[in-house]
Amino acid sequence: MKTFPRVAFLALAALALLLGGCSAESKRLRQLERAAEYVKAGDRERARIEYQNVLQKFPDDITAVEGLANIWHDRGSTMRALSYFTKLSSLAPGNLGARVKRAQLLLSLGLGREARREAQAILERSTSAGEALVVLTESVRTPEEIKAAEAFLQGFPEKQTVWFHLATANLLNLRGDRANARAAVNRALDVDPKSPAAHAAMGAIQIALNNPTQAAAEHKLAAELSPVRSRYRMQQAGYLAQAGATAGAIEALTAITKEAPDSQSAWRALAQIALAEKRHADALGLIDKALALDAADYEALILRARVWQTQGEVAKAIAEYQRIGTQFQGMGLELHSLGSAHLQNNDVAAATATLEQASGIFPENLDVALLLGQLHLRAGQHEKVIASMARVLSQRSDLVPAYLLMIDAAKGSGKLDALVALFRQNIAANPNGSLLHYMLGITLRQQEKLAEARQSLDKALEITPDFGAVLIDLGNLDLLEKKPAAARGRGQLLIEMAAKQPGGGVALQSAGRLLMARAYAAEKKWTETEAAATEVLALDRNIAPAQGLLVQSWTARKGEPGIAGRIDAFLAKHPGELFALHLGAQAMVELGEYTRGRDLYEQFLAKEPNSAVVLNNLANLYADHLKDTGRALELARKARAAAPAASAVADTLGWILYQRKEYPEALALLEESVKSNPGNGEVQYHLGLVNRALGKTEPALAALRVAAAAQEDFAGKADAKRVLAEMEKAK
Repeated sequence: MKTFPRVAFLALAALALLLGGCSAESKRLRQLERAAEYVKAGDRERARIEYQNVLQKFPDDITAVEGLANIWHDRGSTMRALSYFTKLSSLAPGNLGARVKRAQLLLSLGLGREARREAQAILERSTSAGEALVVLTESVRTPEEIKAAEAFLQGFPEKQTVWFHLATANLLNLRGDRANARAAVNRALDVDPKSPAAHAAMGAIQIALNNPTQAAAEHKLAAELSPVRSRYRMQQAGYLAQAGATAGAIEALTAITKEAPDSQSAWRALAQIALAEKRHADALGLIDKALALDAADYEALILRARVWQTQGEVAKAIAEYQRIGTQFQGMGLELHSLGSAHLQNNDVAAATATLEQASGIFPENLDVALLLGQLHLRAGQHEKVIASMARVLSQRSDLVPAYLLMIDAAKGSGKLDALVALFRQNIAANPNGSLLHYMLGITLRQQEKLAEARQSLDKALEITPDFGAVLIDLGNLDLLEKKPAAARGRGQLLIEMAAKQPGGGVALQSAGRLLMARAYAAEKKWTETEAAATEVLALDRNIAPAQGLLVQSWTARKGEPGIAGRIDAFLAKHPGELFALHLGAQAMVELGEYTRGRDLYEQFLAKEPNSAVVLNNLANLYADHLKDTGRALELARKARAAAPAASAVADTLGWILYQRKEYPEALALLEESVKSNPGNGEVQYHLGLVNRALGKTEPALAALRVAAAAQEDFAGKADAKRVLAEMEKAK
């Protein structure tokens, strides 16, 4: 057999490798060329596939990585885009345009610290990177960070550019100098009247100055000057939605989806509006459109879980948030929603732990800080609340909820005098700070110094006549001082202010009409109360005080002919709507129409079987009025499964078990409920009776004494006093 020389064989092998290598390289180049052509033609999906194919063989191909980063960025897939831009920044650290996009994405996710670091790193490479300078000034909060940003601003060589003026405006705005901030944005517009960034910045300034019409016009201009996939188009829709002009927001977003059907961010934004309007089925359908484009759309997955949470499927939502956290380890964006779901499930310990974890990852996320502050306040950790809110206010000195939490914590720790002194000191340094006068007024009201409180609130309103929150609190003060006519006048002013805002200023309208409803209730004008409360609920069906006032307006007229008919008319106007069924059921029970109340609650559960509140209410109705403890027990156990940490549910189940003489299980549940609400007279009454039935005299006496001394009234209070007297006499 003839053999080839070994040298010849090796040469052939080398040639094969060379040809194979050339073939792979040629294929890579062809794929990159096709991808570029697809991008040029607007076919991003085919371009994505070509780039992805390149990365399978060449995982560090810079062109493919950048191509995918830009495609996912344009589609609004934030996490995927960030992943590719992060990889690109390590492969090509000199690609400053890509790094700016990375910094912008980090900032959009609330990762201000990381965005700041990236912006600084870019500016250290190029002092003239204007967009990075803007990102830097958008991400700073503390005095030290502002000082560092000012140094970069002073060293910026191109001081007659749009970016320099916008960065200057950002820092001025942080100092509260909105007049000069607006002047800086105007200088940017002088440089380039067609700059979308400058018009968007002016829109933000106009919002801060409470000029909603001008703000809407500026955001509209920014959108019109931008391509369809631009963030300024999304910002305009976001502004409209926030201002209550949801029809305009939907129109703007729908236009984006028509021009760019693969815009995941637009589909998500439409879903968020649907969720805000309680159109859950629509929201889920819109989320499905985003997930059809990218099954791993992190933000869409979180939003879907939020819809489930809002629908009352809290356990399902919690499981999904936890699954998302496992799938996207290290990101943590789902933690805020997971914490709120634990809170909704009455698991305060889990909520606190989750939010503390979120705060560690996102120390600049003010929403997380505020919710965590509320939990710390509830736990009596007043010093922790004061310290955390001081940090929040160092980042956002205009954040009213942070001030309010600080005031509540100061009250709880007995430090209101110190807080008043601090506000007065700050006012001396800034006498025209309307927010400081407002906060001083709120604090003085907590001290029950009503005359001084009114003086401070009036001063705040004098400085800023359209300060809606001040009008609301002055109206509350009017009601406290039994001046309902004055409160109604302030409510009317709020409604007139709302009419000047885009979309009619739904929040201000609701506040004004609610104030009027409360004023009518104070005068016992129940027909007018009903009308005003109904108007509030027409704007937002989830405003609990308006719901309560509506039910009160019906039950206060108990015995009047036609009241049940008015409730029926309300139900007919909102056929099958859960909120209406709930309110109608509450009212019927209060009116003694127990069968009607039962039927309405049952209709509610047919649509939403896992509502712990309705399950609990209906269980009480069956136990106390319909005398069906079997059905009551079934419902109470379902409520317990839906909200295992809810003390009210534990009390209901324990009380029903007591009525069925199942004392040991009843005792455990009622002890659990009392632990959460030691001052609740009704729960102490129930616990006292169970202990008495078990022959535990001393614990029974202790609970009944608390029940008998309770300030609030409850159905068994007279019986608690009777049983207590009998037991003490027998002792």
